Amino acid sequence: MEAPDEQAADPGAIAGWRRWFGRGRGRWLGIAVAAFCTATLLLPDPGPLPALRFWAFDSYQGYLPRKRVLDPAVIVAVDDQSLRRVGQWPWPRDTVAQLIDRIAERRPGCIGIDVLFTEPDRSSPDRISEALRARDKVLAQQLAKLRPNDEILAESIRRARGILGVAGVDASIAKGRPLNRAEVQGPTPPLIRYPGALRSLAPLDHAAAGHGLLNADAERGIVRRAPLAAYAGGEPILTLALECFRVGDRLPSFNINWTRSGVTSIEVGELKVPTQPDGKAWIHFSPRDPSRYVSAADVLEGKEDPERLRGSIVLVGVTALALLDQPTTARGERMPGIEIHAQIVENIAEGALLSRPGWGRYAEAAAFALAAFVLIVRVPRTRPRKSFLILMACSLTLIVSGVAAYQIARTLLDPTAPLVGVTLIYGLMVFATLVATDLQRRQISARLAIQREATARVTGELEAARRIQMGILPTRESALRNERRVEIFCHMKAAREVGGDLYDFFPLPGGKFVVLCGDVSDKGLPAAMFMAVSKALAKSIALRAPAGAAELMTIFNREISRENPEQMFVTLVALIMDLATGELEYCNAGHEPPILVRREGETITLDDGGGPPLCVIDDFPYEAARVRLGPRDVLVLASDGITEAMNRSSALYGRARLKALVESPARRGVDVTILGSEVLAAIKTFEGDAEPSDDQTLLLVSWRGA
Repeated sequence: MEAPDEQAADPGAIAGWRRWFGRGRGRWLGIAVAAFCTATLLLPDPGPLPALRFWAFDSYQGYLPRKRVLDPAVIVAVDDQSLRRVGQWPWPRDTVAQLIDRIAERRPGCIGIDVLFTEPDRSSPDRISEALRARDKVLAQQLAKLRPNDEILAESIRRARGILGVAGVDASIAKGRPLNRAEVQGPTPPLIRYPGALRSLAPLDHAAAGHGLLNADAERGIVRRAPLAAYAGGEPILTLALECFRVGDRLPSFNINWTRSGVTSIEVGELKVPTQPDGKAWIHFSPRDPSRYVSAADVLEGKEDPERLRGSIVLVGVTALALLDQPTTARGERMPGIEIHAQIVENIAEGALLSRPGWGRYAEAAAFALAAFVLIVRVPRTRPRKSFLILMACSLTLIVSGVAAYQIARTLLDPTAPLVGVTLIYGLMVFATLVATDLQRRQISARLAIQREATARVTGELEAARRIQMGILPTRESALRNERRVEIFCHMKAAREVGGDLYDFFPLPGGKFVVLCGDVSDKGLPAAMFMAVSKALAKSIALRAPAGAAELMTIFNREISRENPEQMFVTLVALIMDLATGELEYCNAGHEPPILVRREGETITLDDGGGPPLCVIDDFPYEAARVRLGPRDVLVLASDGITEAMNRSSALYGRARLKALVESPARRGVDVTILGSEVLAAIKTFEGDAEPSDDQTLLLVSWRGA
């Protein structure tokens, strides 16, 4: 429900900021925040929220890791066991050469060496010969005749067509022949650039069939991506995994495909690997697996399964805990760098690399904008519990969409940044709704205060009107102060604050006594006003020109009909009693017929004479009727509120019950005050807790004799 117009309430009672913030229930502010968040999400990666995005991408891999389908790579690891059995690292280069030769004997697809031999082997015979020359020239000369270890290792690398690693560094440390031959036409592709290339010694470097980049740069301390190709020392180079594929297939070069938007893919023969615009690829990690590893000591001693290495891409690296710093992967695991390269090989072979497409941020921004639109439109119109369900539905949709894209299409879409924006929008809309609700509450309170004030004023006026109305009705004490020949019981109860029933009784010259009982159509204040006019006019006519009951009713009908714009009518019964003889003249204008209860037990309904209600037919000639009263006879005059009193079952009290009550033998000759009280008590018992539906008037008149 929208907030009502604040102008309806007292402006001074409501803070200005609430009116400002609650206007439109915060929708305009929600639209502004949503537009800002959408523009933020459209910024190029990594954008202002890299930590959230990385957390989302890492969560995918943490809970839904890649399952290994192929096993193309085997790691020959210089592990802790190898150090115990062969000796401390670094091993003599001839031992490394022996390891390369043993691997080559198993006929692998290729051998990638994740070890940099940047310094000469200090255990080589020629280096030992120089150290011993001053102490033992003969031994030094004999050692000098032996082949250097680096030469032995270079020969082994050449025979095995081994691939040596190259590290991209900030400054140029080593230089040599071109690393690879890339087919690049025109401007150079926008690859990652390392100013320098750290390489092995020249003899070893020249002996290698290929050179692979070892870098897998950590982002915020975690390895998530690795460059599939980069510039190292000004020359293009493939990552170690892709270089293994190139050398294994004996291909002379590789192709880099790129557009103005960046690198799109790298081709190695028939193998086409998609990349990110900067040449990097998101690694799809699987859990650490010991089955990837073969101990270097087992290979040297011939204890491994020869078939395990046959046809595989063999990666040689150091995994002993004391010799390397194991980086943390996107799965939160610490993993040797050589295994990261093995995972890249598996990703390429399985076509399982993850991608962060260029349209990803547009999709995220569109999803956020749609969810924000739903929240901005629905939250102000919905109860808090249901609006929270809308937030949960939007959030769940974003999360499921991100997980589905990762699982089905291996596409990285970030739901966290839209989730943060959606939550912000929801909180803003809920707060604005609460402010608007508070504003509405204050407005209603202000209106209620005004209404209460008006109601109190009207109630006071109605109470004054009730007092005035009851005050103009006569009492038996005032009317019968010096008269003992007649006894009267009178009662009137309005259904509302004021009513339309009337009664009056007063003496006339000549020993006459007039009794009036009537009922104005309608209820409430209009009826009360017309009742007051009718009573005053009737009494005035009777006192001004004493006449019979018929003449009184005719004149009254003519006078009251003149000023009656609301077309109201009055039922009235007029009794004129001769106090000396008990002669009663009566005229009934549409009112309940009086009941005459004789002291001897006879009950008579006085329904002769009279005519229609007053103000219905102009100048109607009313007729009177006569009856003689005996001492202690009782006349019962009642309005329809008495006979039509209802209980909870909507049953009417009825004239028959009233007649049976007043004519019972036990009540013959009873004082009219006692009889009237019993009648009212019986009616109250019949009604129970039901509210009166009409004004109730009861008059009991008894002639006591001359």
